[in-house]
Amino acid sequence: MNNIVVSLDIGSSKVCVLVAEINKKQFNVLGVGTSECKGVKKGIIVDIDSTVDAIQSAVKQAEHMSNREIKSAFVNIAGGYTTIYKNKGVIAVTREDREITSEDVARVMQAAKVYAVPADREIIDIIPEQFVVDGYGEIRDPVGMVGVRLEVDANLVVASCTTVQNIIRSVQRAGLAVDGIIVEPLGTSSVILNDDEKELGVALVDVGAETIDISVFKNGSLVLTKIIPVGGNHITNDISIVCKISSQEAEKIKRQYGTASVKMVRNDDIIKINNIAGRGEKEIHLVEIAEIIDARISEMLYLIKNELHNNNLLGSLAAGIVITGGGLFNIRGIQDVAQSYFDVPIRFGYPNYIGVANPIYSAATGIAMYALKQKRTSIVNNKKLVERGEVAADREADEKEEHRPGLMDRIREFFADFF
Repeated sequence: MNNIVVSLDIGSSKVCVLVAEINKKQFNVLGVGTSECKGVKKGIIVDIDSTVDAIQSAVKQAEHMSNREIKSAFVNIAGGYTTIYKNKGVIAVTREDREITSEDVARVMQAAKVYAVPADREIIDIIPEQFVVDGYGEIRDPVGMVGVRLEVDANLVVASCTTVQNIIRSVQRAGLAVDGIIVEPLGTSSVILNDDEKELGVALVDVGAETIDISVFKNGSLVLTKIIPVGGNHITNDISIVCKISSQEAEKIKRQYGTASVKMVRNDDIIKINNIAGRGEKEIHLVEIAEIIDARISEMLYLIKNELHNNNLLGSLAAGIVITGGGLFNIRGIQDVAQSYFDVPIRFGYPNYIGVANPIYSAATGIAMYALKQKRTSIVNNKKLVERGEVAADREADEKEEHRPGLMDRIREFFADFF
């Protein structure tokens, strides 16, 4: 039985494709591919052609590494571009023995989908909060229980039809079928957060290249998802403008020397970098770089805190805040600075699996894990079998060509019919 899943993370700076499987209850990464993407701005696809090229490039890398041919994938959508509606579904258990089956769960979930959403939006996922059997609630899985009436309190995840269709169109034009669209924080949380954190109350802050996706979990459920249009690229742009250097050079400096606080560098620390267009070198004080990064990070932390405060959630984060994503990963001291800004526990999270132990793979790894937990898989072929099939077909064609009679053979056969 195929237990392989392919996840596709379409981000503002990169596209990541991951091939994974569950083998003996162990999550294994079989292949991964990344490619620079210039077709997405602030989490929204603005150039389908560029996005398609990035997807195809990442897919080729993942295919080569996993030795598999990818035919379909699960794709992400940023949580901040979705809306959560609460709804209830109710059905009667029709079996004679009143035992609740997985079919009953599917029916009650379908009943919860009956909701009047705006014409320009569509339901992309449904998340059960609790099941209720004959009035007894807080049930996580009712299968096997006995009852007459089954209810579910569910969260409907709704997104813009335009956003969803552009995602699907890009994936299909890249040659893949879409297995499903998964809300990014639901996937990311499955590999970054533990069950206790989700129960107590935790904020998952995913800092990307151009956006910060804030997701709050309480009592095991996603209760808030917001997006802030600021990310790691803004730090790079600030360094580029202030220091009058190229974006590529600014990114290198941020990754190599970036610190979250001015206190972490000495006033006499100096580096030499290339001027724009390669016109000689110039000296830059690292304290100047630190001041630029410090100011932008302070703004990011303020916006995060303000969003949580406005939704009355800051005081209910017993498990604190978990930061992930590649936007701030390479900046030294970010955890300490964030800890001093918020009066709650802070930690940095990333997937703890071989080959993807980096925050830039948080979304792709989470999407794969989320799909596998729901026992959903992708269409993936073993490349060796595909190649054998192609070789066999070529060999059969060659044999047919060898046995095809030539011109002289056909002439002899013609005269043999008469003499």
